[in-house]
Amino acid sequence: MSEDDLWRLRADVQKLADIEEIKRLRARYTRWIDTKDWDALKGELAEDFHAATEGGTLDGREAFVGSLSQSLSSATTAHHCHTPEIEITGPDMATGVWAMQDHVSMTLNGAPFSFRGAGHYHDTYVRTGSGWRMASTALKRLSIDPLTSHPLPTPLP
Repeated sequence: MSEDDLWRLRADVQKLADIEEIKRLRARYTRWIDTKDWDALKGELAEDFHAATEGGTLDGREAFVGSLSQSLSSATTAHHCHTPEIEITGPDMATGVWAMQDHVSMTLNGAPFSFRGAGHYHDTYVRTGSGWRMASTALKRLSIDPLTSHPLPTPLP
């Protein structure tokens, strides 16, 4: 095996290890939201984290987690992310698209409502001294199926 072959093999192994770490990062991110472990969630995010959802955009890890913890305080959520498309775009940068389904039950303005949704998360990731962190996420829903007779709020929390 030549030096070039060995270098390519090492690069391929590193790329696969990075992709696997990013998969685990997205899994933890989702679990921390569903279990409301806000401190653990903060640890997965870059300080300048950016989020875009139906509810608007938020900049900064503190603003995002603060808003999410408030809007989901009475909610029960279950998120499922699958079929990742992860691309390493630089030595310390990556992108990912994840198919998602979620189930949300909560009370808003005194009325209970539940829905199931589906769509895609479009993420960016950055490698830090502590490992890969989420730099941004954008949720693009394809469907929202109400499970209660109460109308869904607009925008969704």
